[in-house]
Amino acid sequence: ATECSGRTCQPGEGNPIVTHSFNPYKLSPPPKPFLRDPPHAPLPTSPQYSPLVAAARRHQLVLLCAADFDFRELAENWYRAIQRVGLSNAIVYSLDTSVQTYLARRGVPSVDGSANLEEWNQTRVQRHIQRAEAERHLAAAALAAAGHDVLLMDASHVLLRDVTPLLNALTSEHGDIDMAVPRGICNGKPPVGCRPWWNLVFLRGAGTTEQRNRAVAFQQAGVRKGMVDFYLRWWNGAHCMLQGFAKYFDGCQPTLVDGLTPDSLVGLGTSAVVSLRSCQGVRIGLLPDSFFNQPRLYHNGKNNTAPAGAIGRSAKPEQRDRLNLNRYDKQDFDELMQAMKADGIWFL
Repeated sequence: ATECSGRTCQPGEGNPIVTHSFNPYKLSPPPKPFLRDPPHAPLPTSPQYSPLVAAARRHQLVLLCAADFDFRELAENWYRAIQRVGLSNAIVYSLDTSVQTYLARRGVPSVDGSANLEEWNQTRVQRHIQRAEAERHLAAAALAAAGHDVLLMDASHVLLRDVTPLLNALTSEHGDIDMAVPRGICNGKPPVGCRPWWNLVFLRGAGTTEQRNRAVAFQQAGVRKGMVDFYLRWWNGAHCMLQGFAKYFDGCQPTLVDGLTPDSLVGLGTSAVVSLRSCQGVRIGLLPDSFFNQPRLYHNGKNNTAPAGAIGRSAKPEQRDRLNLNRYDKQDFDELMQAMKADGIWFL
């Protein structure tokens, strides 16, 4: 809801309290069984996704983020940053009608996906955070299935310079990749030495039919695995979809190509490629820090690290428990916006 007793709701207002002994998401049996798979497929000609595909028709590369009403200012800031570097190929995927109205009034290109998000009520994935994460990955897959390259970003990501030359160089050097993600924590340990980040994903929809099909299939499989993760760990499922992608990746026998080893990937300043041997041979690019240098998510008392790379993100002051949230709360947004202003990446 966006209206609370005649006023605009604060972010996260009404979050249910979750403990290990009480599960507020344990639902009474519905009139018909809950769906065990996503409620719709990422078909570009379907009623769910044809409006999004139509909005992207002029662009080979689409920059995409998703936002609900709580994220409205972050989504606008995301778009203003893209405008600042001279790009116009960005779309916000609106997860409720209120944010769609807000963005339309602010002149931000957006497509209403609220009905698609509501369809997730047919599944047991009931927390808003997880449903939003799953739906945005399917929306990106639908654009890729329509033949578009897609860069799926968080609304909190900020474009600091044009990523088009970087992506063109990536696909020129590694023309056989199906998708690409940034590197997260690197420790040099098997299987590939670095953990991929799944909140920033490049899908090669404008490549060959085979590349497109593999990228879309991987997105669907990651979401399905995330649904299983949520069923098994309802009390710790705030990021079950991202866990789903990580677990699916790990189960696909990921192997570095071109002679790289897990140890040699650490500190490598260029892109690398991983082949998923047991999952259709999907090839995933691992992007260097010059593309997205993920700072610490939280300072936790350490010195600030300014956002770097073509895409930046600010760190919040300290980590707090997120296990009991249906939505992020007001403190989350206040702290993040303050950090972005301090880092000089807030443009509203």
